[in-house]
Amino acid sequence: MENEKNKLRVLHAAALLRPLSGICTQMDWELDAAKALGIEWKVKMYCPKNSTGNFCVMHFDTEVDAEKLSNLLSRLIGWIQLRYGYHQWLKKQEDNIDIYLLRYHVHDPFQYWFVKRCKKPVYFVHHTLEVPELALGGGISGWLKSSLESFIGKKTIPLARGIVGVTQEIVDYERGRAEEPEKESYVYPNGICYKEQNLQDRRGSVPELLFVANFAPWHGLDRLLNAVEKSDQEFILHLVGKVPNKLKDKISDSRIRVHGHLSNKKIAVLSEQCWVGLASFALDRKNMKQACPLKTREYLMLGLPVYGDHNDVFGAEFPYYKKGVCEITDIIDYGYRMRGTPKEAISRYAKRFIDKKNILSGLYKALLASN
Repeated sequence: MENEKNKLRVLHAAALLRPLSGICTQMDWELDAAKALGIEWKVKMYCPKNSTGNFCVMHFDTEVDAEKLSNLLSRLIGWIQLRYGYHQWLKKQEDNIDIYLLRYHVHDPFQYWFVKRCKKPVYFVHHTLEVPELALGGGISGWLKSSLESFIGKKTIPLARGIVGVTQEIVDYERGRAEEPEKESYVYPNGICYKEQNLQDRRGSVPELLFVANFAPWHGLDRLLNAVEKSDQEFILHLVGKVPNKLKDKISDSRIRVHGHLSNKKIAVLSEQCWVGLASFALDRKNMKQACPLKTREYLMLGLPVYGDHNDVFGAEFPYYKKGVCEITDIIDYGYRMRGTPKEAISRYAKRFIDKKNILSGLYKALLASN
């Protein structure tokens, strides 16, 4: 992709006390994409030793032990040690890279001091609207967390060379927090490791809908279940993930199938009989109007058209994502409109929009041009 005179050495790093498998998987995909592109793009998840998961990107702190984070005090001390160790480690990488791409961490004073003193350009990678999301928990805790981030973030974000956001909405939000409407920025949406597959189409005469999520409040499962209660149409709704206890009294409808957690392979098999994949229905709870969920990309790779109540980054002309209200009639109508489109065709068309390699290539070229 590049020649010797036209290189950029990038370190994309994050640090979490309990690294989530979804984040690590995404970072592993990015590392694989970088290798395929032949670019110098390192990807690291800095985390405690003995952290669970066997991910290529994991880099273990030698002092903090995941198996000893058993109570609030040990987690607080571990967080401080990890954040300090992480930024010391980042500093040691300075001579071997040209720019840092750092996953932004909320209310972190170590992050502030690092970027303030760093000699190399730092770009923060933002995945959400941080202050509204912290406030979502409510109560004094939500207010304290969001207030602290509002204060520290306002001082930290302006110090970065630029902003990388997974949506344009997030980019605009962070520019506003930095009070720099023209600050250098890039949209870097989520992508997946696209795999060519021989997709089977087992759609029957009854519409089947697939909803895969961890069912956080912003996924809007409660709204979808309310829509199911109001509908007398014939359909099947497949729920994959752990349903919150407070919603379990709403899943007794015979049209709902609860599968719990499933492997990717089993989800792929289940998707063969489904008409539509469901995205989120309550992003407004995070004050968000736009998102690019991984599950939407995974649905599309499996040949499922997707329905949600928010804007995605594809653009209005993208034919296989539909923004609409959370009403069963509208969702099923969309399924019928898509019924004649082969799953293979949907997957092939979506590839250039969702493949991590294509998305990473675009960001790398943009950063290369500005550095």
